[in-house]
Amino acid sequence: MRKFLLLPLCCLFTLTVSAQEVIAVEQQDPTLAFILSIVLGQTVDYDVENYAITYTTTDPMGQPDTATGLLCVPMDRDLVFPLAVYNHGTVDRRDAVLSVEGNQERFVAQGMASFGFITLAPDYLGLGGSDGIHPYLHADTEASAAIDMVIAVRAWLDEQNIARNEQVFVTGYSQGGHASMATHKTMEANADGPAITAAAHLSGAYAITPPNAAVLGLSEVEVGGFRFFLNQVIGYEFVYQLYGGVDSLFVEPYRAIVQDFVAGSIDLTQLAVNVDSTLRANGDVVGDIFSPQYVLDVTNQDTALLAAYAENTVSNFAPEAPTLIYYCNADEVVPPAQAQAAFAAMTALGSTSVIIEDGGAFNHLDCVEPAALRAIDFFLELANVFPVSLNNVADRPDLQLVPNPIRAGQTLTMAGLQSPSPFTLYDQSGRSLTQGITTASGHLTLPAYLPKGMLVVQVELPDGSSVIRKVIVQ
Repeated sequence: MRKFLLLPLCCLFTLTVSAQEVIAVEQQDPTLAFILSIVLGQTVDYDVENYAITYTTTDPMGQPDTATGLLCVPMDRDLVFPLAVYNHGTVDRRDAVLSVEGNQERFVAQGMASFGFITLAPDYLGLGGSDGIHPYLHADTEASAAIDMVIAVRAWLDEQNIARNEQVFVTGYSQGGHASMATHKTMEANADGPAITAAAHLSGAYAITPPNAAVLGLSEVEVGGFRFFLNQVIGYEFVYQLYGGVDSLFVEPYRAIVQDFVAGSIDLTQLAVNVDSTLRANGDVVGDIFSPQYVLDVTNQDTALLAAYAENTVSNFAPEAPTLIYYCNADEVVPPAQAQAAFAAMTALGSTSVIIEDGGAFNHLDCVEPAALRAIDFFLELANVFPVSLNNVADRPDLQLVPNPIRAGQTLTMAGLQSPSPFTLYDQSGRSLTQGITTASGHLTLPAYLPKGMLVVQVELPDGSSVIRKVIVQ
């Protein structure tokens, strides 16, 4: 069953006023928890509603644009859930994105929702229902596509009375790892936008390096890697216009092949195959694809060209939010050195909140599942999920539960609490287990009969609001 809703036409005329609003929603078939349990190999908690979302954003030139993405909502209206953003990997075709039913990577976003996250998966500019060329590995538009979707979807959820809290988790795999780190970096730099709760960057290329003369001298290429190279060159020329546009960057007969790709007549892999076969047939090298000026600039490492690539390195900041960098050591597509260098750069800049994990001897494709599940576990340690009835929730990051995890019968402290405060302890279904009043220092003793697992603590503050925290009982 699919339902399509085009929001009132008045919304369409506000593009110059607001850059972040939902303008169309297509309800897609739901995904049942038992299906996701089979796919993920783990028991999940919720069935999932799926929506294809069209929303407003801006293009690389800062002009009004529209983009699409997938929204996955846990099917439990009695609970308040956090938001999570999942950024997808490189795709071959415009329609091979998560908002289109049948895409296998949808299971990652749906899996996150089945564990209790309202999950947003932007398609990126130039993909899905977004017109134009896809600016591949362009940090600014990857970030704006995600952040604008968060802002737009938050407003839509509120209109639909779908409860959410203020938490936002960000992750992504492969190209999505670059996109998630770009989004993370932008969110921490912009205090006026949505705040990031935690991030997990998975098998991404974080440091962007320009091509060199050795690449231009190749007469034979490996098609799998060559398609990434061509995608990036096309995307960056679309954004930066260093050589007069994509048509001017390439020379015949290669220009016609690139034009077929831009028009959607062939996919990304076929682009690489066709260019490679033409290189071989003509006895050309990679440099013969491009205009003489581009070849000269690559050979001389032109300043403007270097700056365009350097602008899209996303690991040059010190994260404050809890951050996981995850990779697999047998990855043949994205070298593990990318993750290791990103971790080194962030810690050298002073970050103490970033950790790095080696997921084992998996290749790039096989690493997807363990990486996604590790990101979910990492986020669950920080996620706040609580009954809708616990309204008027305060945003008080200064109030934290310690120790956490804890054993039943031990004393739990809400550090930072200044006066005795009523508290209630709930299980994951929202059932009240115990209640009482903390000491002036925030101490409360957990009953010895509490079950092991995740529980929710609500502490009422003097102003009538509440603080909600998750506690793990071991």
